[in-house]
Amino acid sequence: MFVVNDRHGLSVYESGKQEAFFHPNMAFLRMKNLMNGGKDSLSEVCGLRSGMSFLDATLGLASDALTASCVLGKNGVCTGLEKSKIIFVLVKEGLDFYSEQYPVFREAAGRIGIRHCDNIEYLRTCRPGQYDVVYFDFMFIEPISASKGIQMIRDYAAKDRLSPLCFEEAKRVAGRSVVVKCDRGDVKRLLELGFEVRKENSRKSFYYLSCEKKE
Repeated sequence: MFVVNDRHGLSVYESGKQEAFFHPNMAFLRMKNLMNGGKDSLSEVCGLRSGMSFLDATLGLASDALTASCVLGKNGVCTGLEKSKIIFVLVKEGLDFYSEQYPVFREAAGRIGIRHCDNIEYLRTCRPGQYDVVYFDFMFIEPISASKGIQMIRDYAAKDRLSPLCFEEAKRVAGRSVVVKCDRGDVKRLLELGFEVRKENSRKSFYYLSCEKKE
């Protein structure tokens, strides 16, 4: 059941599960850091620059898409795909709710084209090289206890993994690279698909892997 409230804009309640809602805490911190001249791991691994195009094929709470949109600027293209209808509604309404309060957030959020769809189905409709970067961040096999926002939506999220077929479609659509954020439980399988480790966090609880397109 969806409920509108003053604190979050929209929440979802379901028997036996915790309240789920959209909150841009991590996105705010990452965007502020970038605007102050700092670095962002996703932006570095993807090589994002102003004017590029970025497809977030697993939108989730949109932290990555918002950060990418901040980097890409008004001349860039940022699209976010979300398979879960509940998460899609929470994020769509949440972006509108916070955009009314924070002008800087509104600019980045307003540039993201959000779609409720299966990522492989969307990829099949894209032309070759339509996006510079195609990015995946599936729900981790091994939950990270510190990630409260992700734990909150975990029950509603799709439990997909990157299949070889989806990977092939992503390579076709990506003009520069396909990038995946994953936990250590999925690294070996992705390396076998053709990815290379580009960055790991200090605790080795998650990794960024990429497959660069050859010129």
